[in-house]
Amino acid sequence: MFEIRARDSLARIGILKTAHGKINTPTILPVINPHFMPIHPQEMVKMGAEAIITNSYIIYNDEELREKALKNGLHSMLNFHRPIMTDSGSFQMYMYGIKIDATDIVRFQRDIGSDIGTILDIFSDKNEYEEIEKEVKETIKRAEKSIKEKGKMLIACTVQGGTYRKLRNYCAKKLAKLRADVYPIGGVVPLMENQRYAEIAEIIIASKKELPPSRPVHLFGAGHPIIFPMAVLLGCDLFDSASYIKYAKDNRFIFSDKTLRINEINEMICCCPICSKYSIDEIKEMEKEERINKIALHNLWQTFTEMRRIKQAIKQGNLWEMVERRAVSHPSLLEAMEVIKNEKKWLEKWESISKKRAFMYSGTYSIHRPIVYRLHKRLLERYEPFFEKSVIFGEMNKPYSKNKWLTKIEANCIVESFFGAIPIELDEIYPLAQSIFPSKVDIETEKEARKFTRKFYLKIPQSYGIDEVNMKSTDFDIRKIKSIANYQFGRGAGEALFSGRIKIIKSKKTGKIRNVFCDGKHVVSMRASDGFFSIKAEGGKKLHSYFKYPKMRVVVSEESILFIKEGKNVFAKFVVDACKELRPYDEVLVVDERDELMAVGQCILTREEMIDFERGMAVKIRETV
Repeated sequence: MFEIRARDSLARIGILKTAHGKINTPTILPVINPHFMPIHPQEMVKMGAEAIITNSYIIYNDEELREKALKNGLHSMLNFHRPIMTDSGSFQMYMYGIKIDATDIVRFQRDIGSDIGTILDIFSDKNEYEEIEKEVKETIKRAEKSIKEKGKMLIACTVQGGTYRKLRNYCAKKLAKLRADVYPIGGVVPLMENQRYAEIAEIIIASKKELPPSRPVHLFGAGHPIIFPMAVLLGCDLFDSASYIKYAKDNRFIFSDKTLRINEINEMICCCPICSKYSIDEIKEMEKEERINKIALHNLWQTFTEMRRIKQAIKQGNLWEMVERRAVSHPSLLEAMEVIKNEKKWLEKWESISKKRAFMYSGTYSIHRPIVYRLHKRLLERYEPFFEKSVIFGEMNKPYSKNKWLTKIEANCIVESFFGAIPIELDEIYPLAQSIFPSKVDIETEKEARKFTRKFYLKIPQSYGIDEVNMKSTDFDIRKIKSIANYQFGRGAGEALFSGRIKIIKSKKTGKIRNVFCDGKHVVSMRASDGFFSIKAEGGKKLHSYFKYPKMRVVVSEESILFIKEGKNVFAKFVVDACKELRPYDEVLVVDERDELMAVGQCILTREEMIDFERGMAVKIRETV
């Protein structure tokens, strides 16, 4: 039903399959009012809309619309034959006190042919914990009853809980057990309207921690592009909003980082088809209905353009940078970044081992990215000094080891970089070599780097001056490959992989290490893109012998063994278990349930995802054993 095609941390480009076609995520579903459609859904398709959302209660409550929908189906009634999601009327119940039967409205959504129907959750406006807790429990009861009525329709079970993390955790955990098809996060509209983005971040995180990773997450009512990058980064896949038309009725133009009233615009700062065709004065002079239509079209173009930017950032691996840049557009987004930086330990689980693009410093929050947290953690846990003396250097041009005199020093050479203390043996791995910093960074970055450096110096021998050490070392390349192996695979991996007669082959063009042979057998190749190793079959055998189960393993079921032996990739539905330490694009050992090594490859998913997903690739096989 849902599978991942590309990712950057928790953000993912995925495909959600419905009865009326596929939805490529992340995306936004424009809200369609069946009574008032100034822009037809078919016109929205040209902008990038793949699905829409409409309110089933509005249809149910109108006798004429209800009969049409039941007789001809929802898609014929709206003349839109692509995926349609329906809301249940929870917001109307909250706003106007309307009484709706929770089970009847789900049956109605099913009967009119909705692709994704929604339970009638309780949208709370209360502040008292006990009252919200009661409403959460009622929402869960309704979900349990509703899911039995869904038929072939996909069902969305909404996570509620106000601004209480504990209640959001509880609600998400209970709903996760129901294995719904989509999990919306509700109750954020008042927070969006009051620009309480930090609380939205807390709500998303609290919900995501308990929701199954194989299901798309829908952030209900968050339709302004200003929130999209942050929400996608935290794992939201679907959005909906009527903002495009609501803002247009109020003469407001939506942009990726702000909203401007028509009288605040002197020059068109947009190149969408509307803004390219009309001047701001021409739009001001239009009749009311035409003006609303043109502003609404502009708002939709801006909305879908921002989503395309996000997809591009995911594919390039620089969504974190985009989020950091967007955060400076509003003080409340900076408050949200404070929430996110405190979750880097959890976020690191989903962070890829490296990225396609260099680590680009963009300000205070760059040092708090999960990939930096991982760098510091692994250096403290996995780095093994080679000498009884250390020598400390200031930042210098990268890679550090191109200064050949450094490689001859018989001491642990440490460079105090913008990331903190870095052994020169690791100077080519991501993100160390592939990073761009200004000559002067902010105080927060300096403080975090110093904090890590102090901890690191407790792990290595005492430092000496350059004139107090010998300069006769000839084994830098051996130290380098062992240090990288320890960092990448775990402490001791360097000795396990590289023993016996070692032959290192370097690129004739760059002089960098490319392949390593031990006793005539090819064990690893070094990737030019990120400085890490790709394991060959012989290297896999060595690591399999050294590391105890389940370290580095992906365990597959018996029914997949023949396919794997033929070199076919491992799909998630065949994964029985996996090492908890695995991160996206880590090197893995593929074994059967008896721990017999069958292949080596690169995992696409984390352990949680491999176990939970029913579709999609889990491991890309490189070599069979």
